[in-house]
Amino acid sequence: MTDHTNFLNIVEGSEAVRDRWAALVERAVTEASEKHGVTLEETDILNLRSARTAALGAPLDEDIFQSELLSLPGLSDANRRKAISEGDEDARAAAVADVNRGKDTVHPDRYVDNAARRIARARSLGVATAPAEMADSSLSKEAKLEIIQDLPPLQRLQQARKWGLAQ
Repeated sequence: MTDHTNFLNIVEGSEAVRDRWAALVERAVTEASEKHGVTLEETDILNLRSARTAALGAPLDEDIFQSELLSLPGLSDANRRKAISEGDEDARAAAVADVNRGKDTVHPDRYVDNAARRIARARSLGVATAPAEMADSSLSKEAKLEIIQDLPPLQRLQQARKWGLAQ
């Protein structure tokens, strides 16, 4: 349900519902801001089914409310950015797949716009740059040479350059 006209009419028509709705909106906005650093609007909270039913008088199910709150676009992006920054490879792979979804179906006239939009989205999620490499300083030069000796020549040279063993 994306048209919340009926619900908003009920909110406007009843002072008790209006008070409950205002309290729920304030709680959700404050929680999103304090815990996740995301700014939400009242229109975002309208998408929470549990908040709407609680405003109408039903008891608020905290677990459902929290899961719906975390599934809002702003909060899910914040959680995804946090997971990526912590090094979660699954979150990174999901974000890259999300950014690249539909890139092959773009009309040629819109390709540049779509590419710019995808790059901006990747930057906002923190996947525009390569993941940080593990520190290889713990390996000795001899250990590095032993590791790369079994690689094909091109990969051997690339890895040696990466580790500073060749120029």
